[in-house]
Amino acid sequence: MMRIFLITLVLLLSTAHSKEYKIFNPKRDSVWTPYTYVINGTFDVIQNPYWFSQDKFSGKLEEVWNRVRKPNENIKKDGGYKKLFNDEFLSSRVVPNIGLHFIGGSYDTLKLREYFEHHGYPMPGLWSFLFTYAAHMGNEALETSYHDISSHDHIADLYVFDLAAFFISYNETYINFLLDDLNLKSWNFQPVWSLKSDDFFNTGLNYVARPKVLQFYDDKLRPFIYFGMQNIAGLSYQYVEDRIISLGAGMSLTDPLEQKGRFVVSLFHETNGELDGSLFINGSEDMSWRLNLYPNLLRYKDIDPGFIIGNKRGGGLSLGLSVNMPFGLGTDHL
Repeated sequence: MMRIFLITLVLLLSTAHSKEYKIFNPKRDSVWTPYTYVINGTFDVIQNPYWFSQDKFSGKLEEVWNRVRKPNENIKKDGGYKKLFNDEFLSSRVVPNIGLHFIGGSYDTLKLREYFEHHGYPMPGLWSFLFTYAAHMGNEALETSYHDISSHDHIADLYVFDLAAFFISYNETYINFLLDDLNLKSWNFQPVWSLKSDDFFNTGLNYVARPKVLQFYDDKLRPFIYFGMQNIAGLSYQYVEDRIISLGAGMSLTDPLEQKGRFVVSLFHETNGELDGSLFINGSEDMSWRLNLYPNLLRYKDIDPGFIIGNKRGGGLSLGLSVNMPFGLGTDHL
């Protein structure tokens, strides 16, 4: 009965989309696809190779489905409702739940809905819901890699934070706050399929916020917060009218439940609000350094290439190239 209610509500909401796009830009996002989003969302957690693995993905997907399809039964089996509430809402685990699943999820939901609307899909809200939940389910599946993550984590994410993100994305006041006051943007990685290991690498959903109230030096200098599997704070400087350079430092998560990790330094450059490139030193995915060059920098006529090169900790290069595709091809250990 609950499933029928949710599907009906999604269908009703899907007719209430805005005619003006707040996030999706048909010209700027010409190579961005929902498939890229699903890959980044599903394999986001592999940025922490100490906890999560892509091995036996189908088995992990079955495992997470068994955990969430009977929520009441599994909540009780894994310690009860009080433990779920304490762990997922009152501990440090609530930080990624709110930051990634709720805030980031609502941003992505709206962008997907605008994408499907632009491309003439019927019921764009329904398509947006299906693609976001495909990414969420894939992500939760990979989280079963670690024994300390129980059904409570999946249930809180999928039934509370992810669902709340979907519905709040229809709230104009909230979205305007997100985009105008927080200046939230997604700075996702460029996923690459490794021809050597048959796995994805360079994946991740990342977000940056630059609150409007925090501006200095004639609005040219502004603090920024970058969050995902790497949590970074720093300063953005607009050195010419349409170009911004950002420098930050923070933590690349190795223990996401306890919010622990290693020190990381980052450098970003953007033109006209679009990311040109990013450099991480001592960052995620066990890379001592990683450079991403985006289509905004390398674009030539109708060709939109993206490039990634990184050095694995302990030696070995990671290389990837994408050209007008949802993901690139390369090797994760040369």
